[in-house]
Order: sequence, then structure tokens, then C-alpha cells
Amino acid sequence: MIKVYISYGLIDSPHGGGNQFLKILRNSFIKHNVYSNNPESADIILYNGHQFIEQTTQLKKLYPKKVFVHRMDGLQKLYNNRNDTRQDLAISFNKISNATIFQSDWAKSNFQKFNFQPNKSTVILNAADPKVFSYKPRPLNTKTNLLCTSFSPNMKKGFGFYKKLDDLLDFNRYNFTFIGNKPQDINYKNINCLPPKTSHEISKYLHKTDIFISATIDDCCSNSIIEALSSGVPVFAQNSGGNPEIVKGGGLLFNNIEEFLKDLERLRINIDFYRKSIKIKSIDEVANDYINFFKCI
Repeated sequence: MIKVYISYGLIDSPHGGGNQFLKILRNSFIKHNVYSNNPESADIILYNGHQFIEQTTQLKKLYPKKVFVHRMDGLQKLYNNRNDTRQDLAISFNKISNATIFQSDWAKSNFQKFNFQPNKSTVILNAADPKVFSYKPRPLNTKTNLLCTSFSPNMKKGFGFYKKLDDLLDFNRYNFTFIGNKPQDINYKNINCLPPKTSHEISKYLHKTDIFISATIDDCCSNSIIEALSSGVPVFAQNSGGNPEIVKGGGLLFNNIEEFLKDLERLRINIDFYRKSIKIKSIDEVANDYINFFKCI
């Protein structure tokens, strides 16, 4: 049986998607009896994006014969701006790896546009924590509840789009709640904005939600969309990044505000159909995908 060590400083408090995913991946590895808390006894060293470079590089020097697998984050030069150096750091950091995991086909193909094509790679989507995000039957609310979450205040999370919705959405028929961090200069008069919440708190809001909204652009694999689908909430998402690969039949995609306003009612009326059409892998299935890939290296 192979043993895996994750070279990452995991944080228990509310944090970014990479941290949240790696925590539950570690827990599933423990469940599968493949995780090691000690890198010396591990066969595989899994590391992430551009984080903990010094720590992981030191492990490579100490254990040059171990297999190092690099889980790539998103494309910061698309998601933020062309001057963002984190993407360059991640690509450079990949040189110590034996294999690479991308979070979506979209991410893999777009990394190729930056001349990054590692020899051995695969695509594995993320998953949600089943102890937190799970389906619970709920009746459709008289007034449809919409929810959006984002830990990041990056404008590409859709804040400009939500500003348009704040003016154009029929708030006599819809409630819209945003949970997370937003740019300081963005304010809404109709959308209810709440500060960041823990995963357990967000789960409680999802169980009261009819439709999850995501206007994120160039996001390689949105954990918030995965968490919503895992909670049985259909998703209405921007047709961008890895969103289509995640949503599939469990919701709809939009390209602009006109499509959103036109198709939101169609999604609302057929919400049971879209809820039954949700197909999302569990964290144990995703962990098995990781383990099977490790065995092929």
C-alpha cells in the first residue's frame, strides 16, 4: 500500500478553496489508510500550486527518490492579471515534480497556452466535505432564495455582474444573499451581504437555498459550486473556466445578464428536474482517482 504526505500548512479556520479541499482529501487518504504524517515514511509527496516552496524543495533534497506530485492551482495571469507572478512560481516549482494534477480540462488546456505541458499529467476535479455538504430534501420556498459565496474579493468572482443584478433582479420574487469577502468599493442595496462563514455555517444557508449563483470568470474549479451541488442545490453559473465541467446537468450556464434574467425563471420552474440531474463525485471517489493516478506514476 502506498503512503502519501501532503506538503501544505493546512488551516482549520475559514480559508481559500485549496486549503479546504486538501483538508478533506487528507481525511479521505487517512480513511483509505494511505496517509502518512511523516514525509520520511511516505512514497508520494503531494504539493500544491506555488505554496510552501521552501518546505517542499527541502523535502526534495532530503528524499530525491520519492515521487513528487504537483497539484496545480488556477491560472493567476488570467484570474488576476498578467503581472501576477504566482503562476510563474508554480510553473517553475513544477520542475521538481514527477507528475502533475490539473483541476479541470479548462485549466490544463489554458496552461498549455503559457507553454506549460508537463510530461505526465491528469485531470481530477475537486470534491466537497460529505460531513458538511450533503443533500437534505427541502420544499421550494414561496420566494426563491438565491445564494452566492466567495472567500476572495477578486472582481472576477462576479461582483460587477452582481451589481447589475442588484439593479435588475425582481426582488419581489427573489431573495439574494452573498456570503464572503467583497471589494470595499462595491455596495449593494438589495443583495444581503454577510461576512465570511465557516463551512458548517454555509451548509446551513445552502439547505435554505433554492438556486446557487456563480458569476465567477476564469476559475479553474470552483469549490463553492461543488459544495452547492453536493448539497442538492442546482447551480446557475457563468459559462467560463471549469464551471461547465462541474455543473453539467445540475443547472444552467449563462453568458451575459440578458441570458441570466431570461433563463433564471426556467431554472426555477424546473428546479426538481435539475436537482435530480446533479452528478458530482464524492471526496472518497476523488481520493481514489488520486490514488489510482499515484499507482500509475
